[in-house]
Amino acid sequence: MNTPDEQSIKVIMVGPALDVRGGVASVEQLILAHAPRGVHIRHIGTMRDGGMLRKLVVFLTAIARLNFLLLTRRVDLIHIHFASRASTWRKSLLALVARWFGKPYILHAHGAEFHEFFPKQPRLLQRWIVSMLRKSRALIAVSERWKQFYLNISGLPSEHIVVLPNPINVPERCPSRRDRRTVTLLFLGRMENRKGPIRAVRAFHALPDRLRQRAHLVLAGDGDVESVRREVSALGLEQQVTVLDWVNTEQRNTLLADADVFVLPSLNEGLPMSVLEAMSWGIPAVTSPVGGIPEVVQDGFNGFLVPPEDIPALANALQRLIEDEPLRLQMGASARASVEHLDIRRYWEKLEGIYRAVLSEGKP
Repeated sequence: MNTPDEQSIKVIMVGPALDVRGGVASVEQLILAHAPRGVHIRHIGTMRDGGMLRKLVVFLTAIARLNFLLLTRRVDLIHIHFASRASTWRKSLLALVARWFGKPYILHAHGAEFHEFFPKQPRLLQRWIVSMLRKSRALIAVSERWKQFYLNISGLPSEHIVVLPNPINVPERCPSRRDRRTVTLLFLGRMENRKGPIRAVRAFHALPDRLRQRAHLVLAGDGDVESVRREVSALGLEQQVTVLDWVNTEQRNTLLADADVFVLPSLNEGLPMSVLEAMSWGIPAVTSPVGGIPEVVQDGFNGFLVPPEDIPALANALQRLIEDEPLRLQMGASARASVEHLDIRRYWEKLEGIYRAVLSEGKP
């Protein structure tokens, strides 16, 4: 009879360092913090923010650590988080190391722009990427739309790709948002064109003045924060718009508790953690029909889906939620109910099932 330790699963998880700002690191943190007793994970950070030299040193260290652990420790499975561009090339080398040691690996796809990145690569590099995909023991996609994309480029059988939306830590309760004098709109994310903070500011500016007097827009994130502040100043919105830098988890939760509407007019997405987290706090989202978002946000039910570059449409969606409190509260309740199944504890049941199914197939 196997001992409990023999029945446990020993996993090496590779992905961005846990202190990197962004959704992938947030997913890693949740997975690690809530791992069940039967799963033991060692995390290896493959990237940290900084210059090219710093990133190279971090990656070379990650390769050395992976080789050391594979040589000296029992390892059953390698869980590889990847996105597009440099992340793809880094993870393809780590996948190669896994194959050298005869260790099964699963891939966890996060890249919001992978559908744009992949077709631009030379044919030889496309084959290299497809080889990495095909030699994985399972590929986790964050939505059905992304699953279809990876099926199309890889030729993998459908059962090889598992849809597992990003997890969240659902708060026990939400604050009452009735009869608030000011309706707070919130943007959380990197301050870059893809995420659309300036589009959010312009949509707010397009609101009738009487509604802007009843509302306040808060934006928080890293990236080109100063460009957003300059846009706010140029539009004369300093009294109605607050632009913050990156916030920690406690600060983020305070902002979510205070918010009434979430806005994220992204051009591309995988399945953004910020939208899922906002919905778990009972907040309707005004966001874009891109990536996996339409599989979570249902237009007119728990939020609004708006073309991200259509400023009048964004403003109209915001106006409806500012003016109509019953609609806002009803959508918020529906938003929370829509994502409760994504709580990290339920997520782990599915992830552990993937791990055990892969290992039950035997070594490649």
